[in-house]
Amino acid sequence: MATIRKRLLKNGKSAYDIQVKATDKGSGRQYVRTLCWHPDSDMSDKKADKEVILVADRFEKEVIDSVTGASPAVDPTTISFRAFAEKWLEKVRRDDSVSYYATSRKVLDFAYKSIGGYKLRELTPAILQNFFNSIDGRRRTVTVITPKPAFRNILASYGYKYKNLRHEYHIQPATLSRALNGKPVGAKWALELCRAAKIPFDKLFDRTETQKPYAWETNNKIKRTVRAILALAKKNRLVQDNFASSDYIDYPPKAATPVQFMDDKTAAQFFEFLLTYKNIRIKTAMLILLLTGLRRGELCGLEWSDIDFENKTLTVRRSVVYVSGFGVFEKEPKTHGSKRTIAVSDSLLHFLSEYRIYQADLKNRCGDYMKPSEKLFTSERGELIHPATVETWMKIVLRDSGMPHFTLHSLRHTNITLQIAAGIPLVTVSARAGHSRTSTTGDIYSHVIQSGDRRAAEAIESFFSEPKKENT
Repeated sequence: MATIRKRLLKNGKSAYDIQVKATDKGSGRQYVRTLCWHPDSDMSDKKADKEVILVADRFEKEVIDSVTGASPAVDPTTISFRAFAEKWLEKVRRDDSVSYYATSRKVLDFAYKSIGGYKLRELTPAILQNFFNSIDGRRRTVTVITPKPAFRNILASYGYKYKNLRHEYHIQPATLSRALNGKPVGAKWALELCRAAKIPFDKLFDRTETQKPYAWETNNKIKRTVRAILALAKKNRLVQDNFASSDYIDYPPKAATPVQFMDDKTAAQFFEFLLTYKNIRIKTAMLILLLTGLRRGELCGLEWSDIDFENKTLTVRRSVVYVSGFGVFEKEPKTHGSKRTIAVSDSLLHFLSEYRIYQADLKNRCGDYMKPSEKLFTSERGELIHPATVETWMKIVLRDSGMPHFTLHSLRHTNITLQIAAGIPLVTVSARAGHSRTSTTGDIYSHVIQSGDRRAAEAIESFFSEPKKENT
């Protein structure tokens, strides 16, 4: 039974404090909930004494139902999408990764502008479809900064050459080389060059702006988050159904984008160049990525205990990521399947042994300057290395080798593509890559599988078409 206590306020009006106790039979825990009810100003005390009994009965039922799970703990008729999404976000903060929380926070800030004020039960398929269509219709401005055709001559007319710009003015050499070869550069770098050289921007560079749609994955993150929130709302019986699901909403398919990878000749050239590369730190990192197919964050998370020299294996147990607002930190690998142990070649173990000797000597020479760490790759002070640093290493190697541009992730694509082309079973390739499902590997690398399928068809045909030798 609810406990009701009447009290007189300073303004002469009456108020009622209602207290309800309910026990969760599963855990045995007792919950106490209170409610202060104020009768309408024109309601008599006699009528209020009767009305508060009805209010207490309703409140008692709500408390008992919320404790036992018989009904949702929030009022489904009044809670807005924004209010429930914040509850969902707190669950993400508690149960999921920091990167997922940061992405979801950013996505919801955008979604609130369109659907945040709607009550959950007001969100119909039509409202959600219009919102998703508006997401797909967005455009972003892409600015491309290109050096003038006479870029080199203009710099020379002001008395500047590559060497003094690099050493006296500390202009980033890799980007300077791109500019001297007429390739696009970043706006920030171009402005810094003009400021240092005291040359008007428009005299050195051309600026062009184009409108492009947002990437499919960028748009899908927003839709996926809304869908996840409404899925939880349905689970909590706050809405009749998840109207953001594909049962009600049209989702445009993801356009197939070919993965960038090195062919066998280019990969061999890259490998041969690394064998004699002087920077052993960069050399070892690139060889690990090329020969194992690890992701960059997995490389940054490697510790020496993850390398089993006796059994010739490497184990992925963690990943290092950077999230804006949270910095660089360590987390669980991307998926459950990403935690894996893979065999490694004798040559890679040889390179790792050389690098371990080098790193131990470096730590001895640096002394207390470097923090103690078991990581294979750290910052100069021995702290977690920023994953973007490895991207820079890749650019340095490509520049020094004179090879064409490839992304760091293309080394992973190269490793997996070469395995498939060599006839390694897809289930083995998928396990080594850390994909949670074989179908993921098949979808991403369908181009290689299809070429292998063609060779298989030709092999079968040649088997039946070639004349058979008769037994003699």
